[in-house]
Amino acid sequence: MGIWQQRPRDDHPTGRVVAFDIETVVEEEPVDGSFPPIPQHRPVTAAFLGVTRSADGGHSFRLDVLVCRPGDEEQFYRKVDACLSPGVVGVGWNSRGFDLAVLRLRAMSHQCFGLEGLARQAQSARYDTTHCDLADQFSGYGSSRTLSLAAVCEALQIPVKTSTHGSDVGALWRAGDVDAVMRYVAEDTIATWMCWLHWAAWKNADPAEMALPLADFAVWLQTTPGLEPFRGFAECPPARWALAQAPAVRATRASTDVARRLAQERDEQGFAANAL
Repeated sequence: MGIWQQRPRDDHPTGRVVAFDIETVVEEEPVDGSFPPIPQHRPVTAAFLGVTRSADGGHSFRLDVLVCRPGDEEQFYRKVDACLSPGVVGVGWNSRGFDLAVLRLRAMSHQCFGLEGLARQAQSARYDTTHCDLADQFSGYGSSRTLSLAAVCEALQIPVKTSTHGSDVGALWRAGDVDAVMRYVAEDTIATWMCWLHWAAWKNADPAEMALPLADFAVWLQTTPGLEPFRGFAECPPARWALAQAPAVRATRASTDVARRLAQERDEQGFAANAL
């Protein structure tokens, strides 16, 4: 055996995914405009978009937007943990370098242990299939300059940061505009998931990985009460593409499944005849 080890595979399963994002504030913004170090960040909101593919190929969705107020930290981190249940693939943008690092440190500071789901995500290795950091993926694991979520979304025609910007979160939170911060973190989470769909379809060379979940998501946004602020995601070019492609993709898959079942039945009949 040679001294060089093969890089672990990073083929992330796509059946149960949770995309997430957090927003944080710091007690005092640096006067030079630099980004504060991780220990100074305090989470104030987090959003989780859970997507599950059923046996029939349909998709179910759940959007949780959490708020962390002073005194409610333990409850907040336990809710975060519940959103990242074991067995899901966590998806974020610079999530290993920031979101998970902040959540881990702050949960520790509040003596919140026993958080199996959050711990599994935070301790995932670079090529671990438990978590997918899209900033890492889109940079080729550092082979090119790391891109921002906004830059990638602009290239892919995904609406993002339509209501506010990350630099405004501190001022909005201190002004008591919690709803604006909640909407912002939810928008970033949805945009992250849509980038994930592009990535999964590209990497797996399968347009169905994007067309089917995104078409179902567009319908879910358009028909579910309370999601009106996010319906722009159902009308953007990628969603329109998915809605147009999904019927043909489903028909092709159904035809393939029928052919596979017929072939299996013929094989079983042939085996039974030879056994007589």
